[in-house]
Amino acid sequence: MPFSRSSLQTIIDRILSDFQTRIEGASSLLRRSVLGVIARIVAGVVHLLYEYLDYMSKQLFATTSDSAGLDAIASEYGVVRKAAEFAVGSGAIIGTTGILIPEGSELVSTNGYTYTTDADVTLVAGAGTLAFTAGIGGEDANDDAGITLTFVSPIAGVNTSVTVDADGISGGTDKEIDSSLRERVLARKRQPPHGGADFDYITWAKEVAGVTRAWCFPQYNGVGTVGVAFVRDDDSGSIVPSLAERAIVEAYIIEHEDPYTGETVGIPVTAEPGLEVITITELAVNFVITLSPNTSAVQDSIEENLEDLLLRDGGPGETVYLSNINEAISQSIGEVRHVLTSPILDSTATNTQVHVLGTVTFNDY
Repeated sequence: MPFSRSSLQTIIDRILSDFQTRIEGASSLLRRSVLGVIARIVAGVVHLLYEYLDYMSKQLFATTSDSAGLDAIASEYGVVRKAAEFAVGSGAIIGTTGILIPEGSELVSTNGYTYTTDADVTLVAGAGTLAFTAGIGGEDANDDAGITLTFVSPIAGVNTSVTVDADGISGGTDKEIDSSLRERVLARKRQPPHGGADFDYITWAKEVAGVTRAWCFPQYNGVGTVGVAFVRDDDSGSIVPSLAERAIVEAYIIEHEDPYTGETVGIPVTAEPGLEVITITELAVNFVITLSPNTSAVQDSIEENLEDLLLRDGGPGETVYLSNINEAISQSIGEVRHVLTSPILDSTATNTQVHVLGTVTFNDY
């Protein structure tokens, strides 16, 4: 039988009952009697102890622990919470030829985020390109191509503004949230490392900051080869990783330092030549739904459920079934009835595709 924690009043009543039973003449206690006050004080202490024990019992398991407890459990398995990554970018600057823009010069965006130049740059033919890094980690420092950054301390002979190039400011990721870390800890407990099993590659890929989902394809290009695909769901814009981001994951999988033991680990040396981090593209799934009631609240709930379905079942090589699509729509809050006009067939992604939510069109029933 599971233990049931007593309420404060139950503990008070129990102590008072003990007093009345064990102390002669205490069978009838006045409301403000000394024994009544003592009972309440002791009950308060006991109730706080029960509360602490209840809290500590939750810290024993990854499924119920809070942030601090989860970090402690994760550390026992060599799983480390991914730190925030700093956004980087570059931009064009114009000014007088020969002027030096020193490393560490500060730039600020209209949103108030500060960026620091990565190296000295000397203007040639009146122009130059500045590489810079955000002053704080996190995805909020990411920004669009073409925006203007301004020098915090203007430099004589140099234009005060820097125009961000076509790649924009990217690469910033937030500190890993509890749900993501919890998922990785549970995966580590349920699937201990095997030195190169398919789930090991998934684990290694998801240890890289910004990677949210990953897939492994044994014998991707024949015997002795392995294909790994991943996405970055928390990035603004496309979830598909860039060439540079794929290179980072590939290098990490091949060889990296175990955060717990400090030892160098990675894939078996025989597998390294056959490793391919797959270039994937988005496979947009468009929906046409006849809906009742066709309200914005119901529409929002349907779109949320469809996004969850594609996140769960829409990876490379996976199939999103019509039956599951209809189920996701039917489970939406407020939905009474619907007809799914499009798609009319199950949607299967290749190993180089990942399902994403396209346009959703709602019609009145």
